[in-house]
Amino acid sequence: MTERIVVVGATGAIGRPLCERLIRSGYQVVVFTRDAERAKQVVIDADSYVPWAPEELSTEAIAQLGSADAVVYLAGAPLFDGRRHTRGDVEHETAARVRGIETLVTGLAERPRPGRTLISASSIGYYGYADRADDPIDESHPAGTDWWGQSSAAIERSAFAAQHDGIRTVVVRTAYVLTADSLQAQVAQLQRGFGGWIGLGQRWTPWIHIADEIEIIIAALERTELQGPLNASAPNPVRAREFARSLGRAIGHRAWLPVPTPLARMGLGVVTDIITRGKRVVPGALTSKGFRFAFTTLDDALGDLLSTPTRNTVTP
Repeated sequence: MTERIVVVGATGAIGRPLCERLIRSGYQVVVFTRDAERAKQVVIDADSYVPWAPEELSTEAIAQLGSADAVVYLAGAPLFDGRRHTRGDVEHETAARVRGIETLVTGLAERPRPGRTLISASSIGYYGYADRADDPIDESHPAGTDWWGQSSAAIERSAFAAQHDGIRTVVVRTAYVLTADSLQAQVAQLQRGFGGWIGLGQRWTPWIHIADEIEIIIAALERTELQGPLNASAPNPVRAREFARSLGRAIGHRAWLPVPTPLARMGLGVVTDIITRGKRVVPGALTSKGFRFAFTTLDDALGDLLSTPTRNTVTP
């Protein structure tokens, strides 16, 4: 079992519950962070809190990488944060992620050790949003030729460079991660009588419960046969219309008022593509390796997150 884990992005929506799960399971967690004092408040009982900047590793960071069994890279600003994003915003974020991963890979190479693992976050945006596809898309599908696909491909190339140093590398292509917090804005809209699907609602919405997202990362750490890309997406993606209706059922408010695509684009910018041009992404590699999802239907996932007082549990 991997014992000492460096986590970059530990205070984020995935990083927080991941660190809790790792610490509870007896792992030593080292948090790389821009704000150590805040990290100490958010991630309790980590082994160390190390100053981190993607441009250059400190002496302490290099030393910690030298003793680490694995590195999990989750850093990055969210796209769905209530602000309107441009293509330039996304490209700037892509460049930052590439730079951060390249710095980590260089640091790991300076202190070579056998049996190491690098797990890097990616996105189902890897498959692009330019063309329509209703067939299931697994990890064998190539990168999209649009700028969304090429941006994700650049992030993944920076991570897979670690393989040249003998590091087992896993790239997690994550779908829409469902947490009680991530659903709050949509729930609030439905409660006000709005919150329907965008456009015709026929495109796919791949999703995953936060508990399954965490367990996929744990499996990637512990199971050495897992390597390469993994689609972190539940086995049963739904169309956008059904997602809205399922969310309405979970909170007792009917989703009935569609939002015109141009209006959504005015508020969200380019991230509207993710909602209106989604593809039917499925977890082919994980399914073939016997990974068992705790939440395979959207109704069950939303019911778990929205109908109980204790939210964002990470224990299936």
